Amino acid sequence: MFHVGNIRAQARGVTMRVLITLILLAQITPGVFAQQPTRAEIAGRWLADARLFDTHLRARTQPLPADLVIEENYTLHGTVGDATLTRSRPYSRTPTQLVYRIQLDRPVRAIDGLRKDHMVIIVTLGSGPTLDAEFHLKAHFGFDPTMRVGHFDAKRSD
Repeated sequence: MFHVGNIRAQARGVTMRVLITLILLAQITPGVFAQQPTRAEIAGRWLADARLFDTHLRARTQPLPADLVIEENYTLHGTVGDATLTRSRPYSRTPTQLVYRIQLDRPVRAIDGLRKDHMVIIVTLGSGPTLDAEFHLKAHFGFDPTMRVGHFDAKRSD
C-alpha cells in the first residue's frame, strides 16, 4: 500500500539528488562558462624557459630558452633550445585549448634524453601577461615511452 508521506519523501530525495548533481557540475566546469580570450590576447611573441619536469635532465639542460610566436590565425612558430619550430596551425582546437603537433628541424639539445625532434604543444587559452602552455618532446608522434614532458614559463615580449 502506498502512503502519501512515502511519495513526498521520495520526491524530496529525487529533488535533492538533482540539486546536488547540478551543484557538483557547476563546480567542476567553471571554465566552460568563462569568457573566452580574444585572438588578440593570445597572439604575439612569448619569451619562455622550457622547463622539463624531469629534474635530473633539467639540471643538465638549463637554460632551455624558447621564443614562441602565435599569429592572429593561431599559427605557431619560433624556437626551443637549439631547434626551430616549423610554422604550424593547431592540430586540434577547443574553446579552451590549442594543440599543436610540430616537427622540429633538429633536436632541442644534442644530449642523451633530448635527441627528439617532435613536439606536441598544448596551449590553455586564458588572458593575462603569461602563456599557459605545456609540451611533450617525442621521437615521433605515436606512443613514445621515453617522451619528455615540460612547461613553458612564458611572458609576453611585445
